[in-house]
Amino acid sequence: MGAHALTTAAVPFMLEAGGGAIVNISSLVGRVAGRGWAAYGTAKAALSHYTRLAALDLAPRIRVNAIEPGSIATSALDGASTPEIIEKLESAIPLRRMGDPEHIAATVLYLVSPAGAYVTGKILEVDGGSQLPPDGLWPTDL
Repeated sequence: MGAHALTTAAVPFMLEAGGGAIVNISSLVGRVAGRGWAAYGTAKAALSHYTRLAALDLAPRIRVNAIEPGSIATSALDGASTPEIIEKLESAIPLRRMGDPEHIAATVLYLVSPAGAYVTGKILEVDGGSQLPPDGLWPTDL
């Protein structure tokens, strides 16, 4: 609901200014299934689909895209603080390393810049090639 509320609030100002671009931040687990990610993954999958729908509703003056980060070295992964967990996490990533916040920032910059002016309704995967969710970070015994 947060993305929808912010989009709804921003659209009149964006239209008054001549248009613009919105970038939502989804997640790898909105695209792939893994134990322990049911609520978060469902919310992120909904955000990715919301992005596609909003892009259709707001075109042609406002472009809407999303980024699906994989494992990015931020405080969100503080649970992956042991060397064993980090090694397990990185071994599942084809590039064999977590991403940096700068990778996400650069992707946002592309999407809002003239270079991304012909991109809307797309979900860009910035995940080191990951096809699996980060496993073993949180308990799955419910």
